[in-house]
Amino acid sequence: MSNSVSIAIGTNSVIAISKGIGWFLTGSPTLFAETIHSLADVGNQVLLKVGEVRGRGAPDAEHPFGRGQETYFWALVSAVSVFFIGCGINVYHGVQALLNPTHEGSFSLLVIGLLVFALALESWTFVVALRELGGIRGLRENRHNTTVLAVLLEDTIALIGILLTLVVAGSSYLLGPHPEFDAAIAIVVGLLLGVMAIFLAALNRRLLIDTSHADVDRAAQRWLADRSIDARVHSLILDDESVIVFVRTASPIADSAAIGEALKAHLHQALGKDADDVYWKFSRVPAAVS
Repeated sequence: MSNSVSIAIGTNSVIAISKGIGWFLTGSPTLFAETIHSLADVGNQVLLKVGEVRGRGAPDAEHPFGRGQETYFWALVSAVSVFFIGCGINVYHGVQALLNPTHEGSFSLLVIGLLVFALALESWTFVVALRELGGIRGLRENRHNTTVLAVLLEDTIALIGILLTLVVAGSSYLLGPHPEFDAAIAIVVGLLLGVMAIFLAALNRRLLIDTSHADVDRAAQRWLADRSIDARVHSLILDDESVIVFVRTASPIADSAAIGEALKAHLHQALGKDADDVYWKFSRVPAAVS
């Protein structure tokens, strides 16, 4: 189970409350956008946690390879909800505020302090998610871990949103309210959420359509070639840790079961991927003995 998802649910709940207090005190469209943003993040991360839990289901008669891909389904649902709730509501509210600007309460040091507090919590959650993915260098290797990747992207957009809100807050505190600027930033926050949601939806859609793991395919094919086995390898991603491997050769291979077990051990050691099964397909089958 992912620690970053559980932590993100708790921290974003606190952040949503702090932003909500700021919005109540100021009526700022940007703070409204950020409050909705954090509430959407909490809901989305709950969906990601549901996917993690359900994706751990063991194989059964209906799902012989387990339920690992359910993780991607719930991550897709999460991305869609970000688009319609986080992006849609914020852009709509920002446009309304831009067309009908009103002078609400000004930003105070208390509100700015709440934003700095939210920034600190969001930064901590970002660091936890990044470490769970193995840092910057581990992003490519763990790109199929869409649950933690979603948390990382949501935290990135959240940090950008808070920094933009601090710009609005600072300019309002020093120079007085600028409702048009405030509304424009709210729209920017909504559009950033929309771009992130589309990216995550596209990533999870691809993984739900029987996607192969290119690194596994190459590693398995090289390993077999080193043992003078001419084969074509295709894998199927089950979840961020597990795959199924299909090996096609021209003729039957002696001890294919033992070779399959050795290949599974190699993939685990070399890539940290668990091959649940290795299936062999032989193009030429020996004639039956009469």
